[in-house]
Amino acid sequence: GGERGRQSRGKMAGEKPEKKKEGGKEGGAAGTDEPYKTANPGDTATTKGLLDDAVVQAFEYQGFPEDHRLSNVKLGLGFIACLLALVAQFWPNPLKPMPFPESRPLLLVCCVTYFAISFGLQAITSFYEKDAILFTLNPNETSPWWSTMKGHRVKVSTTLPRFSLDYTLSLQVTNDKGEIVDHADTKMKLTDYFEENGTFHEDFFMDDVDDAIADIAKGKKKTQ
Repeated sequence: GGERGRQSRGKMAGEKPEKKKEGGKEGGAAGTDEPYKTANPGDTATTKGLLDDAVVQAFEYQGFPEDHRLSNVKLGLGFIACLLALVAQFWPNPLKPMPFPESRPLLLVCCVTYFAISFGLQAITSFYEKDAILFTLNPNETSPWWSTMKGHRVKVSTTLPRFSLDYTLSLQVTNDKGEIVDHADTKMKLTDYFEENGTFHEDFFMDDVDDAIADIAKGKKKTQ
């Protein structure tokens, strides 16, 4: 509404209104004394990277620890794939590996397993992670949303199509059983956070991320 319009005009002019004092950190999620970050307005990948990093930081400030389990599984599968390559090359003795064609059965097993692992990793990325940048654990006891979000996790996904000014933040809440209990999409205009020269007003952006977290924590579905 009018308040958002006034904020937007202030951002584009380089003015910084007084920070909100709600959520995880006094004075907002980002400190006003930090130097501004910049991005090339035409570089979608860099711009999205700045925004994604700020989203992750906002969740951290709001008391949502990151869930590293999926990342650990992917790293473990990758490590196994590397071991298979070493086994195929150097088994049974690095100084005297099994000659070909005697090693054909071993190479077949290693290759089939390697491609199965690669397919599994690609399936995780394509069908489960998709555009996700963060998986959270239950909020900790210092979080302002500990009571309302206890026993729930959040999958955070973002999209920024090439040459688009619309950044979409998607929050999907699941319970401890893995059931989806809420979902919210918030669209943000890059012009609200970036000046023409690429200066990124991270504090304004993180305030809006805090608002999105508050809405989903209160169980409100929100689509802007």
